[in-house]
Amino acid sequence: MAPDYWADRTVLVTGGLGFIGSHVVEALLGRGARVLCVYRRDKPEVRAEFPVSEALSTMCADILDYDALLVAAETVPRIDAVINCATLDGNMQFLLEQSGRMFDENIRMVSNVLKLARYCEMRDVVLISSAEIYSYESEKPMREEDDHRRHMEFSPNGYRMSKMFTEVAAALYREQFGMRIYTPRPTNVYGPRDDFGTATNHVIPNMLMKLASGEDVEIWGDGSQTRTFIHVSDLVRAILCMVQSGVYETLNIGTQESVSIRDLAYLLAEATGRTNGVRFDPDKPVGAARRALDLERFHSVVDFTPRSLKSGIADTVQWYQKNLQRVR
Repeated sequence: MAPDYWADRTVLVTGGLGFIGSHVVEALLGRGARVLCVYRRDKPEVRAEFPVSEALSTMCADILDYDALLVAAETVPRIDAVINCATLDGNMQFLLEQSGRMFDENIRMVSNVLKLARYCEMRDVVLISSAEIYSYESEKPMREEDDHRRHMEFSPNGYRMSKMFTEVAAALYREQFGMRIYTPRPTNVYGPRDDFGTATNHVIPNMLMKLASGEDVEIWGDGSQTRTFIHVSDLVRAILCMVQSGVYETLNIGTQESVSIRDLAYLLAEATGRTNGVRFDPDKPVGAARRALDLERFHSVVDFTPRSLKSGIADTVQWYQKNLQRVR
């Protein structure tokens, strides 16, 4: 049996106490890697969920400060790979109010990670991108080629623009320095440790919080618009498979299972034991009718089948109910 690609490698995970980053840390430890978990804001409750392991080092460092990031990196003898999970994100209101800050900070974090990776001669660099980079005008499943190189368009969404320019930076570093840089593009991600902050959370945690507190979920339009979701643990597995295979520099990550926003709300209501709690506002804008990814490359790379949305929601609701007091 071939040894695990990640075994005995030292991996720097930025944003390591965040939603996606904390799951990356756990997955790497489970694969036998040594992990340097760097975070900007301490979350003792997340650190408490990590396994006790001599292979794990944690350090507080603001990756907007390159010198602080370099100091963190120099606490270990070498770093073989970096997975950048640090990002500033939020719901639509947060995006509209903080777009300039979001673009600025996300680009600076990526710039510092790339600079450090080159300085440390890291073998693998992962910059988590997003399916948000694709044009909002198309309703067909988006292929990896249907990106900013084909449809570069301005958006007032600073998060979306920052992910486009993340991929531009990755392409330029690959070309000039010959670096192995991967930019996975996940669809909507959900699961345990998601962002339940009322100012920044996305659709599933937002609905879940409202249902758990006895409030109604308000759906804009008739809720027929469809989206796809992937559980955070499946996203992490796919990223590790992507790097191990080394076949694709960019990869759509998602599932074939699409769901209407209306049915998503009903699924969450059922999972939380609510018999009602969903109402509609037909006068509000609904966005694109359909957002889907072409997953041909994904299925050629991953070695597992992502869990169903119903199963993933049950897992998320169970975690939320167990941690209800601290996530509020």
